[in-house]
Amino acid sequence: MTRIAMGLLVMITALMTGCVVSQSTHEQTLQDLQATKSDLDRMRVQNEALNKQVKVLQEARTKLREELEKANAELGVQNTSLGKERQGLDNKLKDLERQLKELTASKRMLAQEMEVQKQKYESAQKTIKRQQKELKEREQAELLPAPAPGRPGGTGDLSKNVPVIPPKPGAVPPAAAPQSPLPPESPKPPVAGSPPPVTLVDVNKASEADLVLTLSLGKEDSQKLIKSRPYKTKEELVTRAGLSKTTFDRIKDRITITP
Repeated sequence: MTRIAMGLLVMITALMTGCVVSQSTHEQTLQDLQATKSDLDRMRVQNEALNKQVKVLQEARTKLREELEKANAELGVQNTSLGKERQGLDNKLKDLERQLKELTASKRMLAQEMEVQKQKYESAQKTIKRQQKELKEREQAELLPAPAPGRPGGTGDLSKNVPVIPPKPGAVPPAAAPQSPLPPESPKPPVAGSPPPVTLVDVNKASEADLVLTLSLGKEDSQKLIKSRPYKTKEELVTRAGLSKTTFDRIKDRITITP
């Protein structure tokens, strides 16, 4: 720019003064103009390159703005989805709390029922023991020998002192007096010490309290039996429910299977 100004200034001065410019001055001016033109061309190229860079930056800014808007939209969708999931989890948590309360109440009722059944079982055991004791005493009383018949103040067999009168010839012997029938024997009571009749437990229908109190099973084994119902054979208590062989051998004669 300085060279251009100087060249123009020299030309204007020459025209105003009307002086003849020397050949060297003219050549110098032409060189300055040529250099100035080269500078202009170089600056034009730089300007075009800067314009291209500005255009690329504007396109990049537009693209980034679109991506930002897209990201904001996706973030809004995710926030909405997270809100719904959170609400669903809150509802599930409330449902689990409600089920926990119901299970706690059921457990409390089951404990009360087990306590009642336990008291009934103990009462039945006392009744059985009392009945066994009464039966034993009755059997001992029946086994005592009865007193020998006889008249007071006399001993021995009186039939030996009675004279025998032979029957007359041709006389008809009197008919023998009919014997009175013996009274039927009363059924004997069961022998003392014999086990009471066993009540079979249906494992397909029995409650947990029945399995615990009647079969003396643990809570875990009772829950296994109830969870794996129904059964078709007794052996399925071991193969399906996972009951131990020792426990099965202990209760196999006290259970039954019904469809």
